[in-house]
Amino acid sequence: MVEEIRKALVVFVIEDEMPFSVVEGHEKGKLKECLKKSCVRACLTTDCWTSIQNISYMYLTIHFIDERWRLQKRILNFSQIDNHKGEIIGKEIDRCLREWGIENTFTITVDNASSNDVVISYLRRKLKNWNRLVCEGEYMHMRCAAHILNLIVNDGLKDLNPSIVAIRNAIRYVRSSPQRLQKFKQAAHAKKISNGASLCFDVPTRWNSTYIMLEQAIPFQKAFDRLEVEDEGYIAWFKEDRRPSILDWDNARAFVQFLKLFYENNNITGSLPSELGKLCTLDLSNNFFNGEIPPSLGHLRSLQYLRLNNNTIFGQFLESLANMTQLTFL
Repeated sequence: MVEEIRKALVVFVIEDEMPFSVVEGHEKGKLKECLKKSCVRACLTTDCWTSIQNISYMYLTIHFIDERWRLQKRILNFSQIDNHKGEIIGKEIDRCLREWGIENTFTITVDNASSNDVVISYLRRKLKNWNRLVCEGEYMHMRCAAHILNLIVNDGLKDLNPSIVAIRNAIRYVRSSPQRLQKFKQAAHAKKISNGASLCFDVPTRWNSTYIMLEQAIPFQKAFDRLEVEDEGYIAWFKEDRRPSILDWDNARAFVQFLKLFYENNNITGSLPSELGKLCTLDLSNNFFNGEIPPSLGHLRSLQYLRLNNNTIFGQFLESLANMTQLTFL
């Protein structure tokens, strides 16, 4: 009965687009008790972003080891904030910690934005008053390794950016209408290109998506070259922008080889945690995962909603889903 109620609540929140607050009272109380009982030291992560409606948001996540020595992670707050200034963010984190009764903060992981230095300084002053910091908070500031890696890769993007822009514009032309896509497929067929991959756009702020875009576009270089000869619209599309040249494609190949080292070392592999066995909804879309479908995905027998779009995955898909008897949306 309890499980059926949980499933009904999931459907209610998702389909009717209800705020989480409609069911958070009981669960929030349980989590507070869990943190009070099991969380000896709290490691926090936080980030901010601005929506397309120009509204700023902040989230706060806690990571801790419970009494059974298992790593736990919980999202504590998803808040609207006035702006991304350090003191504003610091005050919001302070408010969240007080609301949850968390006094034993160990580390806070943030990206390398200059405003986060202000955040850490503000919180260090506040938390020192609670006398619960390790080494007076000297090692509390943890810099996000993923963001540092992103800065390294983006620095390499600067010199090759004109080549990437040219190839991105060529892809944009092909994908701008079904008719253009069909002409492109005909050009690929004429050049005997049988690559099964499809062209995709990248997300400029995510270097791994740029890697995937270039990797999938490179095999079609001759098809793009044929468009220059056979499709007047392709020439007119670029106007003042330049079309991809031989040098651009050579740069793309070199850059893909460079990015491949980072990309392959950042793929997440392994089994899904057994605690997910009762999960009803799993959204992995837009993560640009690459690789074989993990067999453990088939263990999620209670799964009703599964989203995997914008990932490059392969494997025995139907066999992986054979045990998902409750699956109604894919």
